Amino acid sequence: MRYKTIPTKTDEDGNTIVSTSILPTVRKKSSDTFVLMVEKTRLDHLAHKFYGNPNYWWIIASANNIKGTMFAKLGSQIRVPRDINMIIAEYNRINGI
Repeated sequence: MRYKTIPTKTDEDGNTIVSTSILPTVRKKSSDTFVLMVEKTRLDHLAHKFYGNPNYWWIIASANNIKGTMFAKLGSQIRVPRDINMIIAEYNRINGI
């Protein structure tokens, strides 16, 4: 269920393979919330707290140019976009979902 919205492709042998997702640019908005990381926190936990859905961790990662880790750096200020409907719509558009 976790990967149900990830695009897939079929190779020449008929095998289903997971496609690479392209993340949209997340522009700053006045509605964004900023959080100072005072303890080691995972992005999926932040997404659950702010969006009610841990699967939207990629929005926070993209907004803060975080790559290769699920953790927000201790002492950093993390931008949490609050108006995510347009971000999700753009993600779906560019990934053909």
